[in-house]
Amino acid sequence: MQPPPYAQQPQPMQPPQPPMQPPQTTAVTPTTPPQAPQGAPPPAAPTTQPADPYAQAAPPPPPPPPYAQQPYTPYAQPYAPYPQYAQPYAVPPGPPPPSHLHDGEVIGNFATVGILAATDILVRQDIENGNAVTFILLAGAAGGGGAGYVLTQKFPIDAGVAHSTTIGTLIGVANGALLIEPLGYDHASSVMGLLLAGSALGAAGGFIYGEAAHLTPGQSVFVGNLALIGSATAALTAVTANRDGHYGGFEDGTLALGLDGGALAGALIAPHLDWSPRRAKYVFATTFVGALVGGLLGGLLTTPSNGGASDANATATAAAMTAGLWGGFGLGILMTKNSAPDPSLAQPAAQPQTAAAPTTSMLPWMGDHGQMGMMMGGTF
Repeated sequence: MQPPPYAQQPQPMQPPQPPMQPPQTTAVTPTTPPQAPQGAPPPAAPTTQPADPYAQAAPPPPPPPPYAQQPYTPYAQPYAPYPQYAQPYAVPPGPPPPSHLHDGEVIGNFATVGILAATDILVRQDIENGNAVTFILLAGAAGGGGAGYVLTQKFPIDAGVAHSTTIGTLIGVANGALLIEPLGYDHASSVMGLLLAGSALGAAGGFIYGEAAHLTPGQSVFVGNLALIGSATAALTAVTANRDGHYGGFEDGTLALGLDGGALAGALIAPHLDWSPRRAKYVFATTFVGALVGGLLGGLLTTPSNGGASDANATATAAAMTAGLWGGFGLGILMTKNSAPDPSLAQPAAQPQTAAAPTTSMLPWMGDHGQMGMMMGGTF
């Protein structure tokens, strides 16, 4: 009878077994038993048993137990709320960079004042030497231009400052010329002194006003436009009020008042406008064209004088020209009312209102027994 086959118990996750070694037999070598003393019982005979050929090697030690699973600790820090970014808006373009052309305009205005000063010296000293005259005129131009150059290096110059200086110089010279007869100046030196004083005061005043008011190019053109309208309106008043056909101190004084009044009104109104240079030049052009059209219509609608002098025709023509001047000015403003403002004066677009960032946060949660879920906290 054969012994039953060895039923091998399944070993969970055992490493691979080494190959089975063949059964070993133990050889028994006979030995001489020791002599027992007399009277002692005989020793028991040794018994030997053969090795079991089906015996299995000792199983390997079991693997160490796995590490104990640590309990899950939920993430204590809540998730940061999603940031709410404001919608970007178009940044309006800034003012144009300064140009050396504007520096040259300021230098040229003060060089003109220097030339008038040199001419005044020539007239007062009655210098007739050609070389001396040339030298004095060049010295006057260099001195005035040098003063203008110093100002351009000391102060920031833009188009508004340059145009204001030019307008001030022209208005100063015009005032000096218009005040010659009302003041009774008839000598050359007195006339040149009056022109020099007017140009110097006008250039300095225009430069100071431009630096203080920070005019844009469009605003400075508006000042010149109103000065032109004021002088034209004063001319109409002078022509209408004249009864003897002689134009003297009253008419010149009226023109000077109209010129200065228009320039003063423009200087007060211009800083509150946001006109671009294109719009200001367009209005100036329509003003000039309106004056020409008005004068042309006035001349066509008057009755022919047939070689005689007629005060009514002159008054009607002056009135039509002045009406065309103001009409062109108003029409130009109306036609450009939808024009874009000056880039340096454009208001930035308002930022859209965004909702406040939520104060509620969520984070995952896992319990000690394997539960899973979400935790929520905050203000509801």
